[in-house]
Amino acid sequence: MPQPKTPQHSKPKAPADVSHREAALDEALDESFPASDPVAISVDRNPAPEPKRHDSHGKQTR
Repeated sequence: MPQPKTPQHSKPKAPADVSHREAALDEALDESFPASDPVAISVDRNPAPEPKRHDSHGKQTR
């Protein structure tokens, strides 16, 4: 049974290849709009303050 060929190391990408890849990525991002928008969250009140982790003497609390 013949052995599968091992892949050759790829050459560094030419600037044109990188530019084409970036353009394709930009187009894909544009096509996914508005799915790429973050979820809008509204908050009606301020969050509760963080609990203290140390007492007034610097001793760590629970």
